[in-house]
Amino acid sequence: MKTIIEKGLRWIDVEHPSKADIEQIRKEFPQVHPLTLEDTLSPIQRAKIDIFADHLFIVLHFPVLEKKGGRVTSAEVDIILGRDFLVTIHDGRIKPFMDLFDDALDDKKTRQEIFLKSSAGFLLYSILNKILDSVFPILYKIDTELDLIEDKIFEGENISKQIEDLSVQRRNILVFRRIVSPQRNIMPQIRDRLSLIGIRGEMSIYFNDLVDHVEKTWQTLEEQKEVVEGLHDSTAALLNTTTNEVVRVLTVISVILLPLTLIASVFGMNIPLPFADRPFALEFILGGMLLLIIIMVVIFRKLKWL
Repeated sequence: MKTIIEKGLRWIDVEHPSKADIEQIRKEFPQVHPLTLEDTLSPIQRAKIDIFADHLFIVLHFPVLEKKGGRVTSAEVDIILGRDFLVTIHDGRIKPFMDLFDDALDDKKTRQEIFLKSSAGFLLYSILNKILDSVFPILYKIDTELDLIEDKIFEGENISKQIEDLSVQRRNILVFRRIVSPQRNIMPQIRDRLSLIGIRGEMSIYFNDLVDHVEKTWQTLEEQKEVVEGLHDSTAALLNTTTNEVVRVLTVISVILLPLTLIASVFGMNIPLPFADRPFALEFILGGMLLLIIIMVVIFRKLKWL
């Protein structure tokens, strides 16, 4: 647990909270409800905001891109916001957030910037703005991956591999949407409820900017969802076309071989057959079979089956 004190404000950051950390927070902020502190020790699946007389308890989730596998997962940040204090509790997976705290701890200029308004509301805005800005590179990476998959699909390059990669990006977008969707309701609520705990109303303009960030992220996800659905339909159509081509070729081959097999079977029977005892009978039969193949190929080409 680390603490920054600047201009009468306290920012306490707890990474991987333990029961001892939560007990210390309880002693420093006795007004915080025990159930709120208990919630910080267990993951909460949905974003929420709880309103108390002199503080807010906020749970937010943010996307994290795993380096191994390129999958998007959800990271939770629990926030206890009072008029002159801010407590952040997380699992240490949101690197931009951790970098901001370390910079504020070590660099006076950064500390002055985020504590500029001497307001816990502005400090919260600075933190959320930093995290939300880090979301866009993940969106751009998904865009890049979708462009690569699209190019490879229409170049006919290993369709099975492209389907697998497309499924990964489809899952990423679904997880991303599940994370961002609750924020569309929570961010306006945070903006509108800051005044309830004595934080000045001028913070509204800053949190409007965060609302715009979230809406822009959602719109990008909507566009990516449409792209993924389009690529999925295109891939299915290409696979069906490829399958039909293979079936057509195999059907043509079977049709060509069928009369040849019949002729070979008839003349292979151990019974007297016309012309079987004539000279050059074998050559005559093979020639007839070859002529039959040529005729059928010509017919199929005229029908554009080959």
